[in-house]
Amino acid sequence: MDPAADAAVRVFSEVFADFAFLFGDPVSPEELPRREGQAFLASLPFHGRVRGSIAIGVPEGLAREIAANTLGVDPADPQVPAKAPDALKEVASVMGGHLATVLAGTGEDVTLSPPDLRPLDDPDWERLRTDAATRCFAMNDHPVLFRFEFLREGATT
Repeated sequence: MDPAADAAVRVFSEVFADFAFLFGDPVSPEELPRREGQAFLASLPFHGRVRGSIAIGVPEGLAREIAANTLGVDPADPQVPAKAPDALKEVASVMGGHLATVLAGTGEDVTLSPPDLRPLDDPDWERLRTDAATRCFAMNDHPVLFRFEFLREGATT
């Protein structure tokens, strides 16, 4: 892995552990737990000295766990389903902010765009899952897809 990829995976793990109290293990796309139900993709672009984006794909069940953990309520709490999308967007926002700061360097200006959330249908899930740039994780028996891209200022694609 390159240093940026190492940093991205480290930030991914730290944010989920510290913010959502969840821990994931890296797995290959073939070892990824089976996805149950609807899935969401939270994405967040950032720019400044570095420019890039992150995207996190999770099933609805894990989004509910994230909401319950970040709200400090029981997963059966009736407000959890309605709060799950916002909780996932907040995780993306925190993760994007931490990663952009790590990649740009302390004290550098970084602008985060608002996180976007959309449903992730089966064909899109499979494309993301099998994309070589996607990192796969198993988290509480749920699959998680994590993708990041970045360029330093002045770099070209």
